[in-house]
Amino acid sequence: MRLLIGLALALIAEPALAHPPPLGIPGFFGGLLHPLFVPAHLLALLGLGLLIGQQAPNWGRAAPGAAIIALLAGLGVLTLGVVPRGVNLAVLALAMACGVLVALARPLPEWAGGVLAVVTGVAIGLDSPPEVISLREANLMLIGTGFGGTILLVVVVEAASRFSRVWQRIGARIIGSWIAASAILVLVLVLVLRVAG
Repeated sequence: MRLLIGLALALIAEPALAHPPPLGIPGFFGGLLHPLFVPAHLLALLGLGLLIGQQAPNWGRAAPGAAIIALLAGLGVLTLGVVPRGVNLAVLALAMACGVLVALARPLPEWAGGVLAVVTGVAIGLDSPPEVISLREANLMLIGTGFGGTILLVVVVEAASRFSRVWQRIGARIIGSWIAASAILVLVLVLVLRVAG
């Protein structure tokens, strides 16, 4: 009986994928949802968007534009079959850095925001390889991921730039601290598992 149950479970099991299509939705719409369903990407985009929105009075539109172009460049590199190792850790470290800067709420020079935006965009792009068989479906997912990441970043930046009341700014700082704490916890867990394994 155990053998039959084990055999049945083995036959219905699906492969474990690091970046499966969200909710099983393949193609463009799966890519569109990708930034929302990969926690590290969501944390990094939320942290970067909050930081850019928080600094909006001092910064222009260069930082979000740089992040979007960098995201698209990172996704473009994936079409060449280049998937660097360890980029997931870089995404978490960048999410942590953005969260800490949001929590501190100190004025930053615009060039620093541009550098952080570019590095975050490229890292998220390089950490988004679609795990599908068809090349056409992979390209559609990458296009969708570009749109999804752009939309999420722009929405967060626009919302955060409108935080004018004290309680809204405090709320953004609290969210920034949660983003940093979450990223630190996951980073420590991943590093401990790598050392132990």
